[in-house]
Amino acid sequence: MLSHKKISNKNNKTYIKKKLIRLIYEDYYKTIKENIYNKKNFPIFEFGSGGNNIKKIIPNCIVTENFKAKNVDRVENIYKINCKNNSISNIILIDVFHHLEFPSLALKEISRVLIKNGRLIMIEPAMGFVPRIIYKIFHYEPNGFNINIQWNKIPSKIPKPNEYFAAQSLPWRAFVLKELSLKKFQIITIKPFSDFAFLLSGGYSYRNLYSITLYPLIKYIDKILSCLSIKIFSGRMLIILQNKN
Repeated sequence: MLSHKKISNKNNKTYIKKKLIRLIYEDYYKTIKENIYNKKNFPIFEFGSGGNNIKKIIPNCIVTENFKAKNVDRVENIYKINCKNNSISNIILIDVFHHLEFPSLALKEISRVLIKNGRLIMIEPAMGFVPRIIYKIFHYEPNGFNINIQWNKIPSKIPKPNEYFAAQSLPWRAFVLKELSLKKFQIITIKPFSDFAFLLSGGYSYRNLYSITLYPLIKYIDKILSCLSIKIFSGRMLIILQNKN
């Protein structure tokens, strides 16, 4: 049975061994850093960190997981965050939102702990035509277009952090197809982009399909493909939401 802890442990080992993956994710972290809402005396949190990899680029980020792990600062359940109201400046999610079976509950809790104008910054899978096919064939997580997401459901009991859920299309459906109503947030950026640099890296499950020396070239090609058509080529998306409360 899949679990976040098992997958996180496997991915951490791959991250350490695979230089290309580290390079790709460090670029994600740099993009996130460029979009941080700077507010002194209010911390930055990452949920679903897996490890403390983001600290290389954002050293003051508090990294959390929903289980005890060696390199995380805190154990947190995103559905019930152990922080005071309006106490966090930024919350970062990388490949986390598509694991949220109850997105409205998570967003409600995130809004509670963020300061006014605080930001939720996410990098998630995008479902452009070509990447969608690649994800469906090669990724163990389902695309999830056929999953009936109860967008506004608030469960009577707080979900346990070890309950596993995945639907890679969730962010695409929520923010591009606009299936999710955002009452507590203002949209700053919804930016799908081509990311064959990641897709052809083999991710955490397969070997590299190109040499690390070609990374700058693949990134340049991604920029061109992003300009040509996000509906066809987008494999990742940057999502930035600003808290209204």
